[in-house]
Amino acid sequence: MSIRVKLAAVLCLAVCVTTISAGAIFVMLERRSLRAAEDGKVRLLVVNIKTMAAESQLARDPLMLLDYLSFLGRDRKEVSGVRVRFVGRWERVAGLPGARESGPVRTESVLVPAQGDSPEILVETDFSRRVLDESYAASFRAMARDLGRAGLALILAGVLISVPLGWSLTSRLVAIERSMEAIGAGEPSEAVPAHGSDEVARLARGLNAMAARLRELDEMKRTFVASVTHELRSPLFAIESYVKLLLKDSSSLSVEERRQLERVQGNAARLAHFVTSLLDMARIERGKLEYRPRPLDLASLVEDATLFLGSRAAEEGKTLAFTAAPGLPQVNADPDLITQVVTNLVSNAIKFTPCGGRVSVALRRDGRRLECCVTDTGRGIPPEALPRLFQPFARAGNAARTGGTGLGLSICKSIMEMHRGAIGVESVPGRGSRFHFTLPCREGG
Repeated sequence: MSIRVKLAAVLCLAVCVTTISAGAIFVMLERRSLRAAEDGKVRLLVVNIKTMAAESQLARDPLMLLDYLSFLGRDRKEVSGVRVRFVGRWERVAGLPGARESGPVRTESVLVPAQGDSPEILVETDFSRRVLDESYAASFRAMARDLGRAGLALILAGVLISVPLGWSLTSRLVAIERSMEAIGAGEPSEAVPAHGSDEVARLARGLNAMAARLRELDEMKRTFVASVTHELRSPLFAIESYVKLLLKDSSSLSVEERRQLERVQGNAARLAHFVTSLLDMARIERGKLEYRPRPLDLASLVEDATLFLGSRAAEEGKTLAFTAAPGLPQVNADPDLITQVVTNLVSNAIKFTPCGGRVSVALRRDGRRLECCVTDTGRGIPPEALPRLFQPFARAGNAARTGGTGLGLSICKSIMEMHRGAIGVESVPGRGSRFHFTLPCREGG
């Protein structure tokens, strides 16, 4: 799971937990508030009854109070019964809708003391607990419904905000990750935005500084390799020339001296090949490798390169075969560079194929491309070596005893990229390898 998904999930979870927690606290407080509101309604009715009783006492008109209580009982469903005591005698207010309420009641008493010759008045009002509870429950349900809608809307808004917020917060981390992957793959990386003063910005600035230093070191390495290889060519050419001259006039040489000179000649040739590979790699990295594409019959070129290496394969007791599909179109390519690729792949296949093995070179059309495959019956390549096989100086673990520079496949990959082609490999240890490259067909082919 990526850090973007994790951060978005954490933000969504935080929004949900916060909303639910706030909702629970709100419900608890609102429940008390609703209870207090219901009690306030009852107390307000009691205050109104007391006020009306005082006015009735002052006016010496008991009917005023009885009419009010009768109206109050009809208007308020929670009033289930009312009785009034005048001059020591109780009178129940008749005609109340809740007078037959059989459930529990809440009784509130109002006493208006006697004043002068006006007798005291005592009013007892019964409130139906069932009606009070129903009113509270209805208010609570309405509140819960509104709260649920608001909470759901808040959670939905939080989720919708969390995804782009998580994306924006991790965009710099993703840029840093991509830059590190590019550096790890040996490719140039662009500077990572390093705005701000937080930890991510400091990390980005450190990564940019490291990448800049690596680019400087890489440029120094390229300059050094180019300079050294150029300087090595002259003494190598002199060594090869003197050895050839000595071997040409070998009448005065003993057998051992001739053998030593031939050994020097072979080592000088290998060193010259290594220097040439280094020069090619330096030219490729600097974009100065000569590239002269022209219409090319790829089948003829691959066949010629295969035939050229056929004698070597025969000397080592290996079979080298070439097949090509009929009627293949031409490609636009540099013949020298493509010959170098084919020679490298076929030469490697012969090198890693045991005596009695077989190397097959096949050319076919694949849509708008031509594909050349070089298949051998050698030891194969370990899976862990495949991803870095086309990097400079990279070699498979089983290639340590066969010699080589480790630059050939890297040069082949660069040549294919120059031609807008591709190169790849499939291999199973113990069952051989299959190298292949593709080139786009020539327009109109």
